[in-house]
Amino acid sequence: MAKYNSIHEFIDGLSVEQSKYYYLTKELIQVAHPDVCEMLFVNQPYFYLIENNHLKPHHRPCIMLAFFNDHMNILATANEKYLDKLSQYKVTPKHMLQIYFHQPMQREVLVALFKESLL
Repeated sequence: MAKYNSIHEFIDGLSVEQSKYYYLTKELIQVAHPDVCEMLFVNQPYFYLIENNHLKPHHRPCIMLAFFNDHMNILATANEKYLDKLSQYKVTPKHMLQIYFHQPMQREVLVALFKESLL
């Protein structure tokens, strides 16, 4: 895995399909919280609110994305609470939401999930 120095460098390294889902997901996160901050954390996109900046990244309410060839994983603080509403997606044993690139995004449910995850 490549080591990225910035979020822009990370995005440039994504495939067309990965990039499409990155921007769709980022848009939904920004609908949930327009003032969300983004950075690279453990070489992955990481979203959090500035008021939680005093907390270490592992302890902040957050959303983190991980990209693979055919899907992305979303680690969000409130994933467990939304499992019944996200049944069309696979959820890993560690409660990461797995969205395959051929699947549509459930916009309303994801916005609610993201809103709650960052509080």
